[in-house]
Amino acid sequence: MARTKFILDDGTEVHIESLNGREDPREFIRFINSFLRDGSYLLIDKPVTLKKEKEWLRTQLQTQRKGEQLYLKALVDGRLVGDCFAKSGFGRNRGNVDLGIAVKREWRGRGIGHLLLRTLIERSERKWHPHNIYLHVIAANTRAKKLYESLGFRVVATLPQWFEYKGTYLDELVLILDKQRFRGVADNNPSLMASQGRGTGSLPVSRS
Repeated sequence: MARTKFILDDGTEVHIESLNGREDPREFIRFINSFLRDGSYLLIDKPVTLKKEKEWLRTQLQTQRKGEQLYLKALVDGRLVGDCFAKSGFGRNRGNVDLGIAVKREWRGRGIGHLLLRTLIERSERKWHPHNIYLHVIAANTRAKKLYESLGFRVVATLPQWFEYKGTYLDELVLILDKQRFRGVADNNPSLMASQGRGTGSLPVSRS
């Protein structure tokens, strides 16, 4: 699958590519554990070990090769700054695709989350032609919710007191993509330039 190069408004080059089996698990440990340190709303609640990360990367690569998942990573100067995944449902839920995303704190608000999700949605549409594309977000995470809504997602359900965070249970929202709104966003975003080149595979964010 092709690597895509984007140029942000500030001139930063961001490369988005798939998982390819050549990843350094130590880079991924630094990435995922940074979310624990900054208090992000992450499903995992304990630091990841090198052994676990190696196992996790192998599992993600196998799932991707089976065609059950898309996983994308965002790189700046070769450093991992964000990742996202898409997974198709099982059985009668095969028409529904679940998304997840994580962007390092120092890179948030610069358009990388938008790039990752937009690329992921477009590739998911080509791969699975899903009936629904959906994701979850903690209600208190208003910044992430605003990003998702800017791409065309809308809240369809609230799971009250669902997500345990620092001893408190927080509401979790379910959002489904309005595909017509998304197409309008994709067609009217002149601020991001992209070019295609030869590249690698795609990353997993199922733990985010």
